[in-house]
Amino acid sequence: MAIKFRKSIKIAPGVRMNVGKKGVGFSAGVRGARVSTSSRGTNVSVGIPGSGVSSSHRISSSKSKRPQRTQYDRIQDKQGKATATNKARLSVEQYNAHVEMLTTMHLEPSSIIDWEERAACPPPFESREDGPSYMLANKILNQFKPSLRDRFFNRVEQRKFSLQQLLVDAEVEDKKILSDWNLSIEQTQKILANDLAEFEQILKNYRPFDDIEDLQGKVSYTFPHPGTVIARLEIESNDTVPEKTLSLTATGKLSEKKMAKGKYLLLYQDFVSSGMLRIAREFFSLLPMQTVIVHTYGYSQAVAPPEYGCILSIKVNRADLEDINWESIDCSEMIEQFDHNMKFLKTKGFKLIEEVQLL
Repeated sequence: MAIKFRKSIKIAPGVRMNVGKKGVGFSAGVRGARVSTSSRGTNVSVGIPGSGVSSSHRISSSKSKRPQRTQYDRIQDKQGKATATNKARLSVEQYNAHVEMLTTMHLEPSSIIDWEERAACPPPFESREDGPSYMLANKILNQFKPSLRDRFFNRVEQRKFSLQQLLVDAEVEDKKILSDWNLSIEQTQKILANDLAEFEQILKNYRPFDDIEDLQGKVSYTFPHPGTVIARLEIESNDTVPEKTLSLTATGKLSEKKMAKGKYLLLYQDFVSSGMLRIAREFFSLLPMQTVIVHTYGYSQAVAPPEYGCILSIKVNRADLEDINWESIDCSEMIEQFDHNMKFLKTKGFKLIEEVQLL
C-alpha cells in the first residue's frame, strides 16, 4: 500500500505552504479562486461557492517541452531548400552553356568585309558640294518661323543664332564623314595590296579570337604568301573540356557523374574541330585570304603518358566554304571534307600527326 504524506501550513492570511513527498508548494487566494504552485507547475482553480461548479487548469508546467518551430524558421528552411535547388539548376545551366560553347564556336565569326566592294565604293558626296549634314541644317534654318512665344520673350535672334551655329557644326560633321571615307579607301587599298601591317591592324581592331583564347587556347599566325595565312591553335590545358556531367535529379538536387570516356573524347574532338573552323572563317571574313591552314597543337590522348604536338591540321580554300549550312553540320565530320591530317580513335582519342603542308 502506498503511503502518502502531505502537510499544509498557514503562513499568512490566504497563503499556505504545502509540504509533500515530491517537494514544497504554495497556494494563495480567496474563497472561490486559488492559485497553487508545486514541482509539477502552476494551477488556477475558480468556482462558485456552494454551487459545486468549478474549473481548474494548468497555466505552466515544470517539464520542459521541445520549443515549437516558428513560422519564420519554416520559411527560412523553405528558402534554404529553394536556394539550394536554384543553385543546382544554375550549375547545370552553366555547365550546359559551357559545353554548347565548346562545340559552336564556328557559328559566330565576324561579319564579312568585301574589300573589293569597299574599293569601288564612291564618296558620300563631292568635296566641292555641300554635305548631307549641312544641307539638312540649312533647310531647318530656312524653314524657321518665330513663334508668338519667341516674339513675346524676345528670343527670335537667339533662336536664329542657335540655328546658324548648327550650320557650323554640320559643316564640321560633313568634313569628318569625308575624311573617314578617305581613310577607309586608303586602308582598303593597303589591304588589297597585301600590306601585312594593315592585316595586323584589322585583327587587332576586331579581336576575333578572344573567346577562343578565353577557353585556354592561344592563336598565332603568319602570312607566308599573298592570299594565304597559316594559323596555329595551341590548347594549353585539357581542363577546358569537362570530364564530368552535371544534371538535376527528380528532386532538384545536383548530380555529378564521370563522363563516359567515349563521350568525352568525341566532345573533345568537336571542341578542337569547332575552334579550327572558327579560325578559318574569321580569316576569310576579315581579310582577302584565299587559303587558310590551321594546325592545332595539344596533348595526344591515345598514348601514355600524353605527348604534346600537332593533333589536327587542315587546309581550307575560300571556295570550300560556299553553300555550307553551318547550323546543321557536325564539326568533326566537316573537317574530313577538307585537306586534313587527323588520327582519331573513338576509344583512345587523338594521336600526333604531321602538319598539312602548303604546296
